[in-house]
Amino acid sequence: MVKNKLKNLALSFLAIALLLIIFTPANGYGIVVGSKTPVEDVEKDKAMQALGRFAVEEHNKNKKNDGDTSNPIKFSQVVRAEKQIVSGIKYFLTIEGMENGKKKTFDSIVLIKPWSKSKDKKLLSFSRIQ
Repeated sequence: MVKNKLKNLALSFLAIALLLIIFTPANGYGIVVGSKTPVEDVEKDKAMQALGRFAVEEHNKNKKNDGDTSNPIKFSQVVRAEKQIVSGIKYFLTIEGMENGKKKTFDSIVLIKPWSKSKDKKLLSFSRIQ
């Protein structure tokens, strides 16, 4: 009787452990799929700097299209970046720029769909953080 209970308990534990292993969303490198991962050496990464410049240009264009005639932001550099795999690659950028002659910091999110022929880029958000 006790032997059967221990056997059932061991089998239940084994089944739960297998389910956890199968359904744990990890890619084998300790990074959870869908989580944000940092981009290393962002200051030297030409692609990240170009993406930051794109974000500022798109923001300025959107402001102008909305009738905002205030001074545009001038891109300086991307100082921090993270990426997240979604239905494309979502980049979370911290950008330094000049606004009205003063150094400001901005947060931006850009979505890239690398499988599309034009490698579509879309500015999802842009806001000042200081």
